[in-house]
Amino acid sequence: MYLGLEHEMTGEALALAIADGGELPSLDTALQAASLAETRLREAIEAIPQGIVFLDEEDRYILWNEQYAQIYEKSADLLVPGAKLGDALRIGIARGDYPEAAGREEEWLASRLALLRQPSRRHEQWLSNGRCIMIEERRLESGGSIGVRVDITDLKQKEEAFRLLFERNPLAMVVYDRESGCIRTANEAACVLFGYTPQQMSDLPAAMLFPAESEARAAELLVTDRADTGESWNMLRSDGAAIEAVIATRVSDLEGFSGTIVSIFDVTERRRIEQRMAHMARHDELTGLANRAHCRTYLSEVLGTCGTHETVTLAMVDLDHFKPVNDTYGHHFGDIVLTEAARRMRELIPPDALLCRIGGDEFALIFRRSSLTQAELVAKSIITTLSEPFFVQGHMIHIGATIGFASAPYDTRDPETLLRYADLALYAAKGERRGTCRSFEAAMDAAAQEKNRLEVDLRAAVREGGLEVHYQPIVDLQSGEVECYEALLRWHHPERGAVPPDVFVPLAEEIGLIDQIGRFVLGSACNAAMHWPDHIKVAVNVSPLQFRNGNLLSTVINALSTSGLAAERLELEVTEAVLMEKGPRPSAIIRNLRAFGIGISLDDFGTGYSSLSYLLNYPFTKIKIDKSFILNLNHEANSRAVIRAVIGLGRSLGLTVAAEGVERSIERDYLRDEGCTQGQGYLFGRAMPAIRA
Repeated sequence: MYLGLEHEMTGEALALAIADGGELPSLDTALQAASLAETRLREAIEAIPQGIVFLDEEDRYILWNEQYAQIYEKSADLLVPGAKLGDALRIGIARGDYPEAAGREEEWLASRLALLRQPSRRHEQWLSNGRCIMIEERRLESGGSIGVRVDITDLKQKEEAFRLLFERNPLAMVVYDRESGCIRTANEAACVLFGYTPQQMSDLPAAMLFPAESEARAAELLVTDRADTGESWNMLRSDGAAIEAVIATRVSDLEGFSGTIVSIFDVTERRRIEQRMAHMARHDELTGLANRAHCRTYLSEVLGTCGTHETVTLAMVDLDHFKPVNDTYGHHFGDIVLTEAARRMRELIPPDALLCRIGGDEFALIFRRSSLTQAELVAKSIITTLSEPFFVQGHMIHIGATIGFASAPYDTRDPETLLRYADLALYAAKGERRGTCRSFEAAMDAAAQEKNRLEVDLRAAVREGGLEVHYQPIVDLQSGEVECYEALLRWHHPERGAVPPDVFVPLAEEIGLIDQIGRFVLGSACNAAMHWPDHIKVAVNVSPLQFRNGNLLSTVINALSTSGLAAERLELEVTEAVLMEKGPRPSAIIRNLRAFGIGISLDDFGTGYSSLSYLLNYPFTKIKIDKSFILNLNHEANSRAVIRAVIGLGRSLGLTVAAEGVERSIERDYLRDEGCTQGQGYLFGRAMPAIRA
């Protein structure tokens, strides 16, 4: 297995022996010493983890260890004492043990032997089993040589993996030379990112990738280990265009130089998207104005930082008559009007004011360092400019604006309260007269609080059965007999006493309770009527919202079927507000109700502007003259003329005519003489709880 040492004592060994003992050692002693030296040498090289080989001056094998034999396992049979390395290599080439020699065998062999005889550097050698061997050789003074073989296959695989990771990585990566300050190499992604060719990137001064003001910081960055901290760096492309990047560095001792592996994350587009998303989160997409969230945040910031005596005024702007624009022309037209309205307002506000769109057709203005008087002047200018016509695709559109104010510190310094106060002022302005502006007053808050308490109590009354249905008689003016009872809702509050229907019914409509209350009234009325004589009917008022919500027909049918009341004994009273609803729904519902035999009465007749057309287009069975005409009957000739005309119209159309608000005999007699069919009012009886007639 090994080439043994010659079993004879060398001159050196003899000299040592004489020096030690002073006498010429025996042959056996000399041989034993030589054998011991060989054994120790063998043990020493076997302990070395690398492959070790000794060659003589003619490049013949003298000694090698087990690791060397394992490395060249395919050529192990050629490891014979005295065999020349060159001969072993030639045979190995012929066998295909050295794939690098394929096609240039003699050239490869000559190069390999030249490195052996004049070793100057380490070199690598690939074997047919896929292993890569690093070779380092030195010549000895005796003329021979010693060689070291290290299996670096795993290292080469890691290097190849890193090379592939580096070159094919979609992330831009460069290798920076810390001594020269230049880029040694860059992957394709880096070349694309910065707009250079691979040749241009090689030896490119790294400073060229950074703006002048960042060069010093960048130079410090490139010589330190730095993980991705999220900090952004401005960098430059070859054409001078700026990009934003996050940089991570790894200092490494690379082959032949000290370098830094630099990973560059291009976040330009991500930052642009983030900025866009941040802008969208704070601004209205249609108009570009600040949105509700930004309005609230900015208002809180301003109120939190303003001085004690600094005025901050919040104006709430509501566009008038905007809903008909969407209904008539469509939302596309509405969007154009909103955009133009925003532009007009933006041109009128001072530089330090913020204009926001906080809803569909609602805007807010936050004035800082402007007096309430200045804010009101701007508001009036806004009302004026928004009252001017809008020209959209050949159409002239008219809207307007109503504005409510609240100011800090006069009204409050709390942002949420200031918003609420401005809303209350806007609500009051709209209730008083549109196209105006109005400042907040403490009474508005008191009224709002009162309304809120009333809402809470009304919800409790509906939930706990606190509402009652009373019935007021409607009599035949000729015979004086009761022909119908009108169901009237009553609410007796435990603290407030009787709450008028004209107070709590609109509130019920506003807070969405009218359907529930309507079912209760219809059910109660139908059940009560079952205890009356068959010729007496029951009349129930119906809210426009019940028509709009689309549940009225099923509610009526359910009340009739549950109680067992004949449909002909039920009358539903509607107002012109129902008939003014857009679309076919009200007409269809009324006709379906009549198809079941239910009577339809037009209530408060004479107070609208188009009642005559309604009578011709809807299948009414009764019209009721509004009590305002009856109360003025003896004082205004016009009232008597209207009453006479309505009675004549009803007679000609075959409709029952009933008069409301009859309180005195003289009024009854006049109505009866004029031919009015029915009368209702305190003269005949007040509304009372359910009775059994």
